[in-house]
Amino acid sequence: MRRWHGFEADSHPLTLKLGSGFTLGAVDGLRVSELAERAGVAPSTVRFYERAGLLSPPRRAANGYRVFDESALDELAFISRAKGIGMSLEDIAGLVASWPVGECRSLQARLRAYLAGRISQVRQQAAEMGMFERQLQAVLDRLSARDPGPEHCGRGCSCEADLDLASGQTSVGPAPWGCSLDSDALASRTAQWRALAAAATSVERGSGTARLMLPADPEMIAAVAALCAAETACCPHARFLLEVTAGQVILAVEAPGTTGLLDTLFPASTPSPR
Repeated sequence: MRRWHGFEADSHPLTLKLGSGFTLGAVDGLRVSELAERAGVAPSTVRFYERAGLLSPPRRAANGYRVFDESALDELAFISRAKGIGMSLEDIAGLVASWPVGECRSLQARLRAYLAGRISQVRQQAAEMGMFERQLQAVLDRLSARDPGPEHCGRGCSCEADLDLASGQTSVGPAPWGCSLDSDALASRTAQWRALAAAATSVERGSGTARLMLPADPEMIAAVAALCAAETACCPHARFLLEVTAGQVILAVEAPGTTGLLDTLFPASTPSPR
């Protein structure tokens, strides 16, 4: 025993025995579990996004652990917001590749193009659901219009005929400018054009003409070309000129002799140059 200032101590030095549950040294980075906890997602979600290429690759810390940088938190937040507006993981992967190091203008152009297409899809679905609702209401009205009494159901029963969704429907006449679309399809098509105008950097209206300046994005170009082709199929009098340059896309629309067409597709409230 040794004595120091009135205290006795064992001659053996104090040592700390390290077992498998002890690790010395700080970890520079976030492990999967830590990243998941701070981002408010499950660890399996982090691993899935990593395999899908949505997160920047982790690195090896000095102790051998795979760790992510703090920037992974921003990437997870970006993915969450993108999913919130209905983007698929494939769509998000294309954006993450250019965020946050890419040019903001280009990224926003891609987002506007996506949102314009998404709004068009939602409106088309809403129009289809509205038509389906009216068909269901018509079936309900027919079934409620008469009391079948005690008669037995079977072939030729009114129940069978009343369930026909197409029963009693009448065709809708063409639009004033000669469009061949019915009212529901016309509403969906109009929504597509207005969504495109909302994504444009500027919209100019003239007498019987319209001129849209759009982002030079491959997805935007494809969407505009498809919309123009669809419009010429139902409104053969309309003409479209698509000019693509390195910095922008210019769409010129001419509709001679089609009173009301451009006013419907590009109303006066459509924003002018931003």
